[in-house]
Amino acid sequence: MSTPCEEIRPDLEALLGALAEGRLDAPGAKRLSQILKEHPDARQFYLDYCQMHALLQSAHGVLRSLENPAAGRRRLLAWGAAAAALLAAAGAAILGRGSGPIDASVSTLQGPVYVVRDDRRLPIADLHDMRAGDRILTPADATSEVRFGDGSRLVLFEKTEIRLRDDGRARLDLRDGTVRCDIAPQAAGRPFGILTPQAEATVLGTSFELAASSEETRLLVRSGRVRLRSEGQSIEVGPGERGSATAAGVVRWVPIRDLDFSSMSEVPPTMETIFCESATHLGRDRRIETVHDRVRFGNGGLTFVQGPETVAKHGLVVLKEKEEIGEDVILEAVVAGGNPWSLGLTVSGDAFEGYRVIFAAMEEYPNGVAVDTISAYDLMVLARDPRKIPYDRDRTLRVERRGSRIRVWIDGQTRIDTEVTQPLPEGRRRTYSMSNFGAEPLVKSLRVWVPAR
Repeated sequence: MSTPCEEIRPDLEALLGALAEGRLDAPGAKRLSQILKEHPDARQFYLDYCQMHALLQSAHGVLRSLENPAAGRRRLLAWGAAAAALLAAAGAAILGRGSGPIDASVSTLQGPVYVVRDDRRLPIADLHDMRAGDRILTPADATSEVRFGDGSRLVLFEKTEIRLRDDGRARLDLRDGTVRCDIAPQAAGRPFGILTPQAEATVLGTSFELAASSEETRLLVRSGRVRLRSEGQSIEVGPGERGSATAAGVVRWVPIRDLDFSSMSEVPPTMETIFCESATHLGRDRRIETVHDRVRFGNGGLTFVQGPETVAKHGLVVLKEKEEIGEDVILEAVVAGGNPWSLGLTVSGDAFEGYRVIFAAMEEYPNGVAVDTISAYDLMVLARDPRKIPYDRDRTLRVERRGSRIRVWIDGQTRIDTEVTQPLPEGRRRTYSMSNFGAEPLVKSLRVWVPAR
């Protein structure tokens, strides 16, 4: 059942209880109607509550041994009349979630995918049409595709749930997970809208990716423009940009670097390579030097150069941005699969001074992800996720720092979401870096976003 905001939930539950028991008076009905008009999450809670009440009544009937028959009939009549009146008062915002047909089809791309209709979980193969109110569920290791009659196409990634709508405001609710959207040009006055728990994305015809959780909505626009609106704030997100919406508001992230290492032959002029031997990189006597032979290009990407003592001393190799970019940043790197690898992405400084996110680290770490810092000449682990990262295919690694919060994703799935307050050196440059200390990765690309100013 949908959960309304805590501010109105006690009042809403009390009013619905009175409605179900036939004791909702005129002032209560007016108050309930007002809540349903002003709060979209309350409307869904109301519909779920009505449906649950009807199912319980259908399954168990009225407890006649405990209730006067005449009173029971009056209660049912009062319930039906009040519910009808409130549905009419709430208007199209509620009725639009009904069971009318929708010009759309669903197909499975991988794994089992289900549609929930009238509280029944149905395999896609058993459906001949789609209706407003249908919920499409793609569990772990599954993906599905939704095609609309106007040519719009959605790919639902694993652990994603959407609900189809047809109310003139939005075409679907994205309750949880990630969808990749290719939206055909829309008729004037009828944009393609997607609602999430925090925001509303409105598009006229574009390609984008939208992800939602209980705490945040994230948007990546590939082409066209998308309007992201939340809590009275609105931003326009263009090609290559990102948008995010949380309880703190909406933010537009603009790209500052889009590096395709597969097409490069040397380190870009905005970056430099530095190195420190493993024997001293955690000591106060560590010597960090600029080097030119620790990064090479070829085989479709960038590789960090380690090696045995007879060839090159082992140590921490860092490719860092020279410019100051600020504290808040999003980094996204694609690493080739096939061989073991380890990669660090650092925010709020380079790998010697900032917060490092280490992916697929060496034996003393889990093979998964760890957030640490060596800024105080000691390895201090701040957060970790020990789930292993398979090397069987390419992986997209993403790190975001916003305020004191660091979030980490692998292939769109959250691995770490934590507050980090460990102090860093005041004199450091607010930059970012990639680094390597273990098995050398083949990095295909690196993209960087910062908040629009």
